[in-house]
Amino acid sequence: MIPSPCHRSGSTKDGQRAQTRPCPRPGCGREVPICRYRYETLRQIGLPLFRVARYVEWCGHGQELIPVPDEGGWVRMVPVIGTAK
Repeated sequence: MIPSPCHRSGSTKDGQRAQTRPCPRPGCGREVPICRYRYETLRQIGLPLFRVARYVEWCGHGQELIPVPDEGGWVRMVPVIGTAK
């Protein structure tokens, strides 16, 4: 399922609540929205596709995601889980 675009409030443009997932930080347990972005938006801010992007989730914990192209000019943010050996 493709996540909806969402605003800082955690809701989509049409006022629906965005899908959520638990924060990846062990012990946090807070829900964070799953957002997707237009490719053009990420290009304008200099975020390349298929490279690890680091940012702070709404709960205050760091998160690593990889922007992956999706249908219709959208980009899906795929969480990085675990470490490479």
